[in-house]
Amino acid sequence: FLKIYLYGYLNGIRSSRRLEKECLRNIELQWLLEAICPNYHSIADFRKDNPKALKQLFKLFVSFLKDAELIAGETIA
Repeated sequence: FLKIYLYGYLNGIRSSRRLEKECLRNIELQWLLEAICPNYHSIADFRKDNPKALKQLFKLFVSFLKDAELIAGETIA
């Protein structure tokens, strides 16, 4: 589920239903998930059940991007 969530974050897909469709449509995502495609309800439950861990993950991700000088971190949107 974390792979799906990160894929959605990086590609601007926030909807669980759209992420489910991407699992079926996108060959790269199929490879990443090893051909497993969870339904939208399971994806939504993962988000609902792990909000603190996901928030911490994205803080670490942004920190990594800043350290790698891939983003400046000056603009907040």
